[in-house]
Amino acid sequence: MLAFGLSLPTRLDLTIRSAFAKENPSIISQGEFLASDFPKFFKKREFQKALDVIDSLLKKYPSDVLILRYRALTLDKLGRRREAIAGYKQILTQNPNHAPTHLFLGLAYARDGKSYDAEKELRWVVEKSGSEEYRHWAQAQLTRLRQMGKKADKKVKKKPYLLGKIGAYYDSNPLLIPDDKGLTSRSDKDGVDFPINVSLGYPLVLEKDLRVDALYINQELIRDGGASDVNFISQGFALDAKKRKFFGGRAFLFGARYDVKVNFLRDNLFSAVNRFLLSADTALWPKTRTHLYARYSYSNYGPDGSEPSRTSRDGSRGGWGFVQYFYTPSLKAYFFSKEEVSFAETRGDNFDRWGSLTRLGIHTPLDFLGPADWDVSTGFDYGAYPEFSSLSTLDLGERRDKRLDVYTALTYHWRPSLATRAFYRFIYSSNESDFFDRKRHIAGMEVIFSL
Repeated sequence: MLAFGLSLPTRLDLTIRSAFAKENPSIISQGEFLASDFPKFFKKREFQKALDVIDSLLKKYPSDVLILRYRALTLDKLGRRREAIAGYKQILTQNPNHAPTHLFLGLAYARDGKSYDAEKELRWVVEKSGSEEYRHWAQAQLTRLRQMGKKADKKVKKKPYLLGKIGAYYDSNPLLIPDDKGLTSRSDKDGVDFPINVSLGYPLVLEKDLRVDALYINQELIRDGGASDVNFISQGFALDAKKRKFFGGRAFLFGARYDVKVNFLRDNLFSAVNRFLLSADTALWPKTRTHLYARYSYSNYGPDGSEPSRTSRDGSRGGWGFVQYFYTPSLKAYFFSKEEVSFAETRGDNFDRWGSLTRLGIHTPLDFLGPADWDVSTGFDYGAYPEFSSLSTLDLGERRDKRLDVYTALTYHWRPSLATRAFYRFIYSSNESDFFDRKRHIAGMEVIFSL
């Protein structure tokens, strides 16, 4: 879309306003308008501040066409498109032949996907405007709108795609051995791990506001040396749907996903999992994004242990939470905060759980290194097992897990479909009993790709 700044329309409007303003107190003068903070905030793209200023001017000049038009334009910039369209229509009820308003209304319709209404307004400007500049802008936008319409009429080609991540990293404690060596007969088994994660997808539905993908998922974690007895393989399928809807002029992206996976430790069946995930994304404030989600899974594990009513892990697990993102003015860097509450209801009382997770982090580009970015985050996970009891000679009492997790990564983007990442992660798990106290250092490289 064409980007209209303050200078173009105001040169046409403001130069003749001052004389009328002296005789008509309901019209703002050129000097007062330019002396306000609105032009400054608008040019800096601080649109919420610009809206606050224009609203204060509107209280003084409630019928001024220029102020009403720029208020509608600012609402459009904030993504509040339906309010913007209503604002333009309000102006046209007072002055149906106002060419700038017809032009901006056409642009708003185009951004809202209403091509018929957009063409109608732009055609009015081309045929009836007395300004050559406005006729030129409207004709250019009409041409672009028709070109986009022709592209949209062409059927989008569906094709399979591949998403993958492979790597190698050092793991100081893959077997999760307690720090107190007197509690286990096993020695440390640090070593190198080789993760392989590949997803093959195909878009079953690919429309403007709806997408549904079918995916095959393969995950493997191969360990060297003495930790090979916990080599992990997972095979599964998923259906993933995304739907965009507008409520009150605000866009929401709703998501729904179903996964079914079968997991193995070496050649032995470890678990079969059915998982459901619901999500919603929107921008509640400028330069922010809010992600809401709820997850639920039902798992069937292998052997239930010596006393299934206590030791069986079969059952449901779930949680709900949100992630709040705050972006810098450039929208390239952000800070996020994640909060989640979770639960587990299993056949065995020892695995019933409720818990919470808090995580904070930042993401920022490192332009001095080229197409690179840096991530750092830290999280604290707490879980209580209210019915837990020890089946051994250890008197563990009620189990309460606490885990601190620190992560940092440097990612270099060679091209849009290929990136490499170096990362480090530290995990410290603790409990009221030393049996669950352990530290873990993980560091390595990943290659992330798509085809």
